[in-house]
Amino acid sequence: MTLCQTFRELSHETWSFMGKARRVSHQPLEESITDKNMIELKARHPSEVITTTFNRRKEATTGADWEWWFTNSKKNAWFGVRVQAKILKFKSERYEALNYKDQTNVLIADAARGGLVPLYCFYSHWPLSHAVTTSKCQTFPNAPETYGCAIVDAHTIRTMKSQPNADSLANIMAASFPWSCLVCCNGGLGNLAVLDLPSKVRHFVANVLVFDSEIDVRNIPKIIDTPPRHVIETMQQEAPDFVLDDPNLAGVVIIVGNEG
Repeated sequence: MTLCQTFRELSHETWSFMGKARRVSHQPLEESITDKNMIELKARHPSEVITTTFNRRKEATTGADWEWWFTNSKKNAWFGVRVQAKILKFKSERYEALNYKDQTNVLIADAARGGLVPLYCFYSHWPLSHAVTTSKCQTFPNAPETYGCAIVDAHTIRTMKSQPNADSLANIMAASFPWSCLVCCNGGLGNLAVLDLPSKVRHFVANVLVFDSEIDVRNIPKIIDTPPRHVIETMQQEAPDFVLDDPNLAGVVIIVGNEG
């Protein structure tokens, strides 16, 4: 199974889980789905996915972020994104946690300090009888289940917050892409298969994900040859032996491409 297939399957599984929760009137939490997805990624790709977790200290006020670092098989090219997960509240059909004070600006600032792209990942489900418009994936047929895990860049969310009902299911999904696009989608580039994983992710981010956002594409972080110290120690499957001066960071995921 490829990383692309796994990301797509996990999105479908998240959609299904959310649907089951909706049917029994049980509101799940972001952490439950995040933990499940991280465990499944590692279980299905033990040689390609490495994770570590940190103590979350300020989640109630700012949210808990994850760093996702994409690298190639030689581990000499790296591209990172900083992700904060939000879950749909069934009663209101809104992502209510987006309304925490100044959260989006904090996510953007924390990402900028680390040379990462700030993203939101939205855990979602809606009855198929509801008409919900979604952004079009450029690689696979559009289907609601692919938005069980959906991503939007944080700059787009910051712009949206000035509009009415910015946190509604309809508005968020209209700006979203399946999270699998990070590792699957070609963004209109026919020979994308020749790119390694970090180059592929950066191409999608720069040419599709942030295309209509306030961010200048020239400011998208470059691919680097050496990641931060806490990522190196995570890659070595060791708990960092220093105090990480980042109270909003919940964990790190390293995804290694299997190109030749």
